[in-house]
Amino acid sequence: MEVVAKVGVLVLIVALAGLGEADEPPKVEVYSRKQVAPGEENTLNCFVSGFHPPKIDVSLLKNGEPMSGVKYTDMSFNDKWYFERLVYVPFTPKKGDVYVCRVAHSAFKEPQSFRWEEDF
Repeated sequence: MEVVAKVGVLVLIVALAGLGEADEPPKVEVYSRKQVAPGEENTLNCFVSGFHPPKIDVSLLKNGEPMSGVKYTDMSFNDKWYFERLVYVPFTPKKGDVYVCRVAHSAFKEPQSFRWEEDF
């Protein structure tokens, strides 16, 4: 039993060490909490998932400017040991405004922007 436990710990250490060797870019989803109606308050969400290492910078922008009141959930990881995080902010969408989730991660050469596609 003791040998099996030691082998299990060794396998876990090797698996985690292997994760640190390659950067895995985040998958990014930008969406509103509920169906959009112009002028009605809603929540803008940016969900980043499947990335490694965990160091990541996520910001929400309105017309190119950082939004205020942005909140971040705790970083978590999935069953494959890749990380995920939700970033969100209350907002009142208006036609013509452009909302973007900007993500900086070591797997990207430069920060990437992901635009929210309004469904007015």
